[in-house]
Amino acid sequence: MSELVVRSYNVGFGDAILVSIPEATNAGAEETRHLLIDVGNLLAGDGNDDKVFTGVVQDISDRTGGTVDLYLMTHEHLDHVQGLLAAERAGVELAARHAWLTGSAHPAYYETHPEAKEKMRTLQLSLAEAHRMLQAEPDPWLEMMVRNNSAMLPPGALGLRTSDYVDHLRGIAPEDQTHYVDNTTDIVGKHPFHEAVLRILAPEEDTSSYYRKLGPTHTTADELPAAGAAEAPAGLSVPPVGVDPGAFYDLQASRRKSTRRQIMEIDKANNNTSVVLELEWRGWRLLFAGDAELGSWKLMHEQNLIKPVHFVKVSHHGSHNGTYDELFDELMPAESPDGRERHALVSTHDGDWDSVPDTDGTLSLYSSRCTLHDTRALAHGAFLEIRFPG
Repeated sequence: MSELVVRSYNVGFGDAILVSIPEATNAGAEETRHLLIDVGNLLAGDGNDDKVFTGVVQDISDRTGGTVDLYLMTHEHLDHVQGLLAAERAGVELAARHAWLTGSAHPAYYETHPEAKEKMRTLQLSLAEAHRMLQAEPDPWLEMMVRNNSAMLPPGALGLRTSDYVDHLRGIAPEDQTHYVDNTTDIVGKHPFHEAVLRILAPEEDTSSYYRKLGPTHTTADELPAAGAAEAPAGLSVPPVGVDPGAFYDLQASRRKSTRRQIMEIDKANNNTSVVLELEWRGWRLLFAGDAELGSWKLMHEQNLIKPVHFVKVSHHGSHNGTYDELFDELMPAESPDGRERHALVSTHDGDWDSVPDTDGTLSLYSSRCTLHDTRALAHGAFLEIRFPG
């Protein structure tokens, strides 16, 4: 019997998922086509290891003959994009026949979406301020967040940026088969599948709805009495001449708190640009949710896009923000509507975020309804498989 196989690799704090889909041919035989989703991890502790991608991408190459049929980049976060370029630099290349990248990654996206561009500009200022703070005082959490969202930093700010990895992904498929997608995209003719049915549930075409209104962004220097360049070193780690030290350090602490809050909003907005992909095959319905957070889930709910599924890739590495509890029954009712088995996959890592994964809340909720598969149970670089007979 043929089986659709979801293979998920333990790459640390990140995603690397290969979906192998048997499809009937016109000649009556079957041919397996491969969908690859993301491949990346986060630059933090042992949750980051570029070397892991060499073996992982080699395994994907061996399984697919060196070319996947469709590559999907869900969104522009380092923990979803860095792997293929890292592997290529180690001598392991992978190509794609078709590639989908989230719509807002299009090089001209913000030129054609002025409202999103205006909001993005505010976020860029916050990110630049965070980068200056890191030059003045180490902050591992803030550095991790800046690197993960570094697509918005100017060239050279951190060496390789997220956008450098995204640029690599723009070229893994032929140019005429590389598409930037959202839930308004007509995908007919843009993918290789004939039997499997694909639907894009998110993101919205206009991503400005994902950005909350943020307050004005000022640097610490903006809020201090004027000082000459020689009196205000980069990062303002010491008070400029003539400024009360107590007031200076209080202001720095306030600015750091405000900037950290805005960086969280940047991260959340980028997560909500995730491509959420529904795949149906021979009666099975699978949902790959990227890192979609509550804002994206709410919009999918309002548009009546959420249906009961047999499989879900738990969003945002099992965080509470990646699963909308009030809508959970729509996605995974207490009983399977057709009696088929159900599965959930969480690709995550311990020790990088205080509340990720949300073991007692989000993961417990999934495990109460279905079989939960967790990449933390694997050796680094190993994989697990979930099979759906057809």
